[in-house]
Order: sequence, then C-alpha cells, then structure tokens
Amino acid sequence: AMTASRLLAQAESASVRSLMETPRTLDAMAMPSLKLIYLDHPYWRAECVRLALHIAGLPYEDARMSYEQMYSSGALTFGTFPALVVGGKGVLNQTQAIARYVGSLANMYPADPFLAAKADEAIDGLTDVSDLITATMQERNPQRKVAWRKALVAPDGRMTMLLNGIEMLLKQNGASPVPFVAGPSLSVADLALWRAVGWISSGVIDGIPTTYIQSTFPLLWALHCAIDKEPKVAQWKAKNPHHYAAQKR
Repeated sequence: AMTASRLLAQAESASVRSLMETPRTLDAMAMPSLKLIYLDHPYWRAECVRLALHIAGLPYEDARMSYEQMYSSGALTFGTFPALVVGGKGVLNQTQAIARYVGSLANMYPADPFLAAKADEAIDGLTDVSDLITATMQERNPQRKVAWRKALVAPDGRMTMLLNGIEMLLKQNGASPVPFVAGPSLSVADLALWRAVGWISSGVIDGIPTTYIQSTFPLLWALHCAIDKEPKVAQWKAKNPHHYAAQKR
C-alpha cells in the first residue's frame, strides 16, 4: 500500500495547472450574465463557485452582501444562500444546482452522466458533513459544544463515517497522481472539497483538531494540498487576503 506521505508527494508534484486548464471557451454572446449572492465569507458552498469562475476566466458579479441585503435581494427562492442570478433566465438557490450549472459553463463538470453523478454525490456528502457541524452551533455551552464535535470526529463518529465515504469516492475514482473525485480532471466538486478541508482544518471549529483530515483521510488531504498549490488558486487566495492570509492552507 502506498504511504500517505508518498501519496501526498506525488499529488503535490503533479502538474495540476495543466489539468485545470479549460480548453472550451464560451461564445460571449451565449454567456449569460452571472451574479453570485453570498456573504463576504469563503464558505465552500459559495467559494467553489467563485473559484471555478475565476479559474475558467468567466466574468461574473461577486455580490458579497450582509444578511439583510441577501434577504431583501429577491433571489432567495428557498430562503437560503448562496444564490446565483442568471441573466435572462432566472435564479438558482441550491448549492448543488449552482455548482453543477457553473461547473458546466466553466467546463469543470464531467460530461459522462455517471461521473457527473459522482461529482453530485461528493457535494451531497459534503453537505451532510456541513450540516453536522452547523447543528453543533446551536449549543450555547462551550464545553458541551466541544464534546459534541469531538464525538463527531471520533473513529466511530458520524462525521468520520461521512468523510470515509468521500475518501472512498476518491479511491474508487482512482485518478492519479492527483486523486480527483470524478474522472481524470478537476471539477467544481474538487474545489468544494478543497475549501471544506481548509475550513475543517483551520482551527476555527473548536473541538475539531487541525490534523483531523490530514491524519485520517490521506486521499482527501492529498487532493486539498495539490489544489492548494495550483497557481490560479494561489492567485485567488492572494486576491482575498482577509480570508486566507492567516491560513497556511
């Protein structure tokens, strides 16, 4: 079996840049105007979409709003966010729908129906993980909140179970040297995983060790590290230093 350190070295040394190039360009006339509505926050649900558009070089309005502005925007069909306003067409207000649509525009979603479903599956799994963390935020007692989260990330915890599922998707896909989640190249689902791993590993979620992903899910960590080294990702982080300056990843 390949060691985690060797796996990480292979992924980090790969030419991720060439894998992230987007050979298809959209005719400017066919490209609708896009307005992404979210907080000024790098949460994976919005950040994977922003980053896909950045990597692809597609124009869009990055509308970072307050809660009050979002709720008064008229774009929150489900009363949730992010939302994507598509000129001449309408609004999308579910993470999965936005990711699939933008991924398709940016040539960062698999054309094969099964692989596209695997990308969907990864984002759905990530949503389940996020819902677990969000639920803990209702606990006002700091000690009980930390205990709740420690139980989630224990070897038999539910969050560990869900992340094992995402790790299995990476293993089953078998992409090498970068363990992409759906097919041989980068998709918006991989960008979602990259940002979620950065969030979970940042130390901002009390009770979840910064080494949790790194020590438990080697493929997921290798994917994160490989994407983190991509020049356009580094460029994006440099453009948003208030979100990334204090983080190594």
